[in-house]
Amino acid sequence: MTDYREFRVGGGNSPFGFFGPLVILAVFFAALFFLAKGVFWLFSWIAPVLLIATLIMDYTIVTDFFKFIWKLLKENTIMGILAMVLTFFGYPFVAGFLFFKALSKRTIKKVIEKAEKERDNYAEYEEVVEEENFLELPQLNKTPKQTVQQPSKSSEYDDMFK
Repeated sequence: MTDYREFRVGGGNSPFGFFGPLVILAVFFAALFFLAKGVFWLFSWIAPVLLIATLIMDYTIVTDFFKFIWKLLKENTIMGILAMVLTFFGYPFVAGFLFFKALSKRTIKKVIEKAEKERDNYAEYEEVVEEENFLELPQLNKTPKQTVQQPSKSSEYDDMFK
């Protein structure tokens, strides 16, 4: 006889059956909160180093970012203020984004320079001087063999190619 077992988080007929899933959901979101808090804390310690590294690699990326926020502030004030607030509170992620942008720009620039260098290089070659009688062969004094034609049966298909 087969015995089927089933795991239920909530009690079937109990009035307090919804507490089990509610507790699991609360634990999941608490763990997610502490994980996000730890990542933000780690990025907040790394952010100044990333920002300095970005400034060393390409300072125009940081200036362009602030020009973008200033332009956004002039054109759409509410979005500009929102961008400034998000930049202030999310500075670790902004610094990481700017560092990634500088790193990718630098990598792309190196690849383009390498491709241009390879394109400008010419292949080494050696000029070959042609000789007068390089591939001249002596005349062959052989008489061609006469082939005997065998009588073939003519068909309509063969007549098409005549």
